[in-house]
Amino acid sequence: MNNYIIKEVHLSEIRAGDTILHDGEIRTVGKENIKKGFTGITLFGDPYRLGMIPVKKITFYTYNEK
Repeated sequence: MNNYIIKEVHLSEIRAGDTILHDGEIRTVGKENIKKGFTGITLFGDPYRLGMIPVKKITFYTYNEK
């Protein structure tokens, strides 16, 4: 059973501290991984086709048994 949910969001919604699925790997985004420049926003150097491809954001959850 997985303890996470994957939601597809726009590139502009990703913030430092978020966890994403990037190139088949689960990665945590740091503020140095998000760049805003001439070609728009890039994440780990990838522009996600200038925001046309959604980013797979991962949300972890826990189950507390009482």
